[in-house]
Amino acid sequence: MAGLLSAEVKMLKSRRVQRLLSFALKPLLAALFVSLIFYLTRSSPPKKPIDPYPHLTKSLVIAATTSSNLTWLPGALASSHWTPHVYTTDSPNAALTVPVNKGNEAMVYLSYIIDNYDSLPDVVFFHHDHSQAWHQQFSSAYELTHLNPVSVLKHGYLSPRCLPGCENVIELSGDVAPVLDLKGASRDVQIASVLREFLRDEKIGMRLELPEKIAAPCCAQFAVSRDAIRARGHETWMGLRDWLIATELDSRSSGRVLEYTWHLWFGKEAVHCPAEERCLNDVYGVGNGSGS
Repeated sequence: MAGLLSAEVKMLKSRRVQRLLSFALKPLLAALFVSLIFYLTRSSPPKKPIDPYPHLTKSLVIAATTSSNLTWLPGALASSHWTPHVYTTDSPNAALTVPVNKGNEAMVYLSYIIDNYDSLPDVVFFHHDHSQAWHQQFSSAYELTHLNPVSVLKHGYLSPRCLPGCENVIELSGDVAPVLDLKGASRDVQIASVLREFLRDEKIGMRLELPEKIAAPCCAQFAVSRDAIRARGHETWMGLRDWLIATELDSRSSGRVLEYTWHLWFGKEAVHCPAEERCLNDVYGVGNGSGS
């Protein structure tokens, strides 16, 4: 009888020890499992998607300030294949900056072209610093991931904004003024005066006739090819930036002169309003629009 009691006591003690060990080991095993998952995840980051156009070089030029929220950019770059060039316009100590903080994003775009004219990539995407704005149908991250660089090479200039019709149609009366004396002039005179001064047939050096009206999608975000940039000489781009530096117009007004006319500097017709379906197909490969 005593032997049976002793055996039962030992069995109870053994079960108690097992329960205690189980109780103590469960959190340790859980911690080990979590640590292992964390280690494997950290040591094996997600792979960058394969570049569908590995033969093309692509630069992303962003006009930013010290207050810009660029938290969207790392993720967008992780899912695309752009080489970023972020210009901080209000910091002379930034890695990339501008000679004078005037003309909004136009000063950044011109500075990039001037500084890199002899070593331009195949495609340049000039972009604002925001993740999403009223004039964007898609987020900036989507634009970077889906914009088709082959279409940019084909057309020379593409806006990521696709619309069913024209916007910002500006009638030009033909009246002009000295480009350094435009303060107080109407918008159409400001635009016409800068076009008359700098827009030329680069092959023969003659001024081009002023159009009666201009139009293009808003708002100073576009992709261009190297050939479209170099279709204008380095001196033309320098002249535009020198005017931007010297003008008495405020940044908004001077920047708008370029914003309304970028398509002209890159060789497009005065009224440039691609059909929406075609634009979506050309730029993003969306829909069934003809790319011809």
